[in-house]
Amino acid sequence: MNEFPDRLLVIDIDGLRQDVFHAAMVDGSAPHLAGLLSGGVHLDPVSTAPSITFCAQTSLFTGAQSDEHGIAGNQFFDRFGAQTRGRARFYAFDIGDTLAVDDAVLVFSGAEGLLGKAANPGILTLYERAARRGLSSAVAHHMLGRGADAWLRPNLADIARFTKGGGLLGLSALEFDRQMVEKAARHLRGGARPDVLTLYFMGVDHRSHQHGPQDQPAALADVDGLLGEFLAEYDRAGLLDGALAAVVSDHGQVGVTPDDRHSLRMSFPFDREMGYLFDALGLDVHDKPGEDPDCDAVAASNGGLAHVYLRHREGGWADAPRFQADVLRAGMAFWDANLTGRHAPDLQGALAMILARNVEAEGWQAGYRALTPEGRMLGVGEFLAGHPEIETVEAESRLERLAGPHAGDLLLVANSGEGFYFANPMPGMHGGLHPGESLCVASLGWVGASGGQAGRLREETGALIEGRRASVADLMPVLAKWMGV
Repeated sequence: MNEFPDRLLVIDIDGLRQDVFHAAMVDGSAPHLAGLLSGGVHLDPVSTAPSITFCAQTSLFTGAQSDEHGIAGNQFFDRFGAQTRGRARFYAFDIGDTLAVDDAVLVFSGAEGLLGKAANPGILTLYERAARRGLSSAVAHHMLGRGADAWLRPNLADIARFTKGGGLLGLSALEFDRQMVEKAARHLRGGARPDVLTLYFMGVDHRSHQHGPQDQPAALADVDGLLGEFLAEYDRAGLLDGALAAVVSDHGQVGVTPDDRHSLRMSFPFDREMGYLFDALGLDVHDKPGEDPDCDAVAASNGGLAHVYLRHREGGWADAPRFQADVLRAGMAFWDANLTGRHAPDLQGALAMILARNVEAEGWQAGYRALTPEGRMLGVGEFLAGHPEIETVEAESRLERLAGPHAGDLLLVANSGEGFYFANPMPGMHGGLHPGESLCVASLGWVGASGGQAGRLREETGALIEGRRASVADLMPVLAKWMGV
């Protein structure tokens, strides 16, 4: 009996809700996924904060949280310029409000891509770990391919058609994911036999944004059909039997209100809902392409959460902002706008929490505390205990692991219960702390395992989690154990 699986197949389904996944395991609507995971183990993890793709995906494939790997969201600000020779830099992997088109292109450009370069080089990816053990790896369509022998990237024109196109010029989620599956299959037909293979399905998340999370069961059924086609190819190559299959997602989705009133932006050149507040404070906010770092404030929108970075008004970006004069002043202005609409009418009623941290006193790892409308600072748990209408899961621990050098001085939590969010108008959203957008998937199955092997998989994997709620970062130590990396 083999002690360990022969190889690893990671099936990464962006945005898949945990409850939708488990329902599909029961009702038979995803038979290929269910077959792979038969007799396996479900970790049922919680996502990062923010519960958004680039942050959570980096945690999945490094085992680190954002305070270590440095990717604090789809959008964040590096005030130290770690990758830009000391020049502060705004990252918007998703293009963002300021139309950072170059960033979206650079994600899949060069040897490592922008995410691979921006993530802490001292934190190893799954593929770098595998290479150290002499294992080969291939990655299909995923944005983090650092260390893989083969990075099968999507065509940039097809990404644009998929994410931004419509009508005759658009590319459906099903067709985009089909392209990924076909690239992976061609790789196998060319003679490759990767020890580690990652398939990245973007369609479920994309359809959820377009149609709301209620579309997920149908979208997952489409993914399962494509997976069935790939598994037939994988099996023909003699790779399926003995493989460890890991089915994962990075976050979930919640329904929000798809109109301009509930969509909070810093968009160029219009839709400056938050911009007017910075104007009132006399702060030049980053709201034009390429304006960083020549500004006083930066807002980084991440769906349910938004980072706000504030420059020390008498110093530079690498200097800690003054807590009273810079951070609390802006925080109280956001509370004023939320309660009264003053200076920024679109913010009225839009925020559930305003969190602040005092890096002036505590350094760049300073944790978040809740700022009250009266100007008091409370622990996050204490504030939430007094506001049961704000639904969260593992909020304190997730925010603690967000608090690093690339986190905002303020963290705005959208009032998702009333349909608000920091993004363009759409019916499905994630990024916040609500259970629906935070609970995700990490399940393992050992294909062709004996009863004893399957039992070991369940028992020893469970022991690694030690009875606590798993996080997306727990996948890496589990895979490291079973693949010896």
